[in-house]
Amino acid sequence: MKKSVAGLFAAVATLAFAGTAQAQICAGFPSSDRGFYFGVRADFPEDVDSYGVEANYNFSGPLGVYGGLNVISAEDGEEGEDNSLDELYAGVAFEAVSLGLMVGPRVSACAVGEVRNISEDGLNYTEIPLGVGIGASLGIPLVEAAGYVQPQVVFTRASFEDEDETDTNFGIKAGATLGLGLVTVGGEVRHMFLSDDALSIRDETTFGIRVGIAL
Repeated sequence: MKKSVAGLFAAVATLAFAGTAQAQICAGFPSSDRGFYFGVRADFPEDVDSYGVEANYNFSGPLGVYGGLNVISAEDGEEGEDNSLDELYAGVAFEAVSLGLMVGPRVSACAVGEVRNISEDGLNYTEIPLGVGIGASLGIPLVEAAGYVQPQVVFTRASFEDEDETDTNFGIKAGATLGLGLVTVGGEVRHMFLSDDALSIRDETTFGIRVGIAL
């Protein structure tokens, strides 16, 4: 009898741990195992507007992929016209289940790599953030709430005509998601630790909101 109870407890614990890992919140997305996430987002850099779409697919196993498009626009004070740039990005997350379980039963951990690119009028600007994501269920009753944080090293390259420049900075991305059935809402903050001569077109701190559907 004792062996049966112990076996049942072990099975339940294993399923709970696997379910937590499958969500892969460490990558910043609430998609379950073999699940999709589709959403829209708005970010608020200083003096510009940024609106975009994003999508994520969590494969069966440790691998997840994501990508999206942001349209960044600023109003021209002289002519009143909108000048916009398109930012394309794609990323991959590889989850280390054992590492997450070392931290706690509701924790997931993954390596995250991303490429972001803006190309316009001869200017090509690329960022490659590489980091480690830690995500966890927040344990709020009746809703699926989770938070995540990703310390990053950000490699930057900008080229214009025949000139190329490269730079390396540190950054951090953190956020939380709240699931209400199929609909998920969330908030996110990105911070770059920039020196005075850093090569970056971004503000040091940017806040954003996200709304999507997890299937």
